[in-house]
Amino acid sequence: MKKILIANRKYTDNLGDRAIGAALVQLFVKKGCQVYHVEYSSFGKDIASFGPGEASMASGAGTKASKSPKLLRSFKRFLALNFPKAVWFYGSGQRVLRQIRAIPKDEIDLIVIGGGQLLQSETGNDKFAYAFRLWDWLNRHLFKTKMAVLGVGAKEGFSPYAAKAFKNGLSRADLIYVRDHHSQKVIEQLASDLDVKIMPDPAFSLSADLPGQQAAETEEKLALVGIYDYDTYCKIHSLQVARSSYYQEWQSKIEALSAAGFSVRLFYSTGTDKLETQQFSEYLGGKYELAAVNSLDDLFALLNSADYVYSGRMHALILALLSGCQVEAFITNTKLKIFAETYLEQYPDLEALRQEIEQAIDTVLASLSGS
Repeated sequence: MKKILIANRKYTDNLGDRAIGAALVQLFVKKGCQVYHVEYSSFGKDIASFGPGEASMASGAGTKASKSPKLLRSFKRFLALNFPKAVWFYGSGQRVLRQIRAIPKDEIDLIVIGGGQLLQSETGNDKFAYAFRLWDWLNRHLFKTKMAVLGVGAKEGFSPYAAKAFKNGLSRADLIYVRDHHSQKVIEQLASDLDVKIMPDPAFSLSADLPGQQAAETEEKLALVGIYDYDTYCKIHSLQVARSSYYQEWQSKIEALSAAGFSVRLFYSTGTDKLETQQFSEYLGGKYELAAVNSLDDLFALLNSADYVYSGRMHALILALLSGCQVEAFITNTKLKIFAETYLEQYPDLEALRQEIEQAIDTVLASLSGS
């Protein structure tokens, strides 16, 4: 029995990342492997812990009681800007290391990094590059086994540090599979000598017997609308638009769906979107029901009850496709644009995608023969 160590975003409020982890674990277990699943880079909060109070944490600034937290946040920002690598290591890197204490290092046949958009960097935030370099180091000095990068996305615009870390680490990976042609191009521009293959996003492989995927049909047509985090959207597009104007666009979409005969419910699949959706619901005076989604099972159950899904989160759309929904993407970035062009212009052959993923996993496991 092959022993596989999977490192991806496990402890996160992003249910899409959790879906990827569940899919990879399921794929390797199905092939008769023993799987260890650990966090790749940082330890976030559970989506259930996000609530309205977080949206107004900054309220009351200037009072005596809030001065200390403000100073602490200011100091943390100073450290993050001036000593980012040390801050990441002492905040997250040590916890990554603690996870592997109970893992039999000399028995691991393969380390899997992925999936998700792990090959990226942002201004002042190279945490994925720090993590990639750490896992590369751990493999060379501790595990000394094969490493595969599976189903990842890559975003252009690496910082100098990230470019070097990813280039060096990828050059030592035994197999590299990205989830789309754009990611393949980004990596090949980084290092043209790498053999970069493509596989569909691992989440497409989630089997149909997962909880929540066999609900009874209803006559009412239900549309789910996932409000995308306003601050993130403005940052991506360098916009300075009023939140009310942003909300008006969403309101127009909802009104169009209602006019088309849909019953509309609001939903979310990340912590920040949860806060935004709660605020949007208040903006509309609570006119539309807000679905409670606190786990991957909750999300599957909700999607299975829907006919149409509109979201700016790629994995919410993938899971909606698996649940048989009509889907439409709110285009937020290059990743969503490529996803929509690849999978949404015509309904994808889900079984063919599953077979492609299975073939990639078979190829990965075949490379372990004799190791």
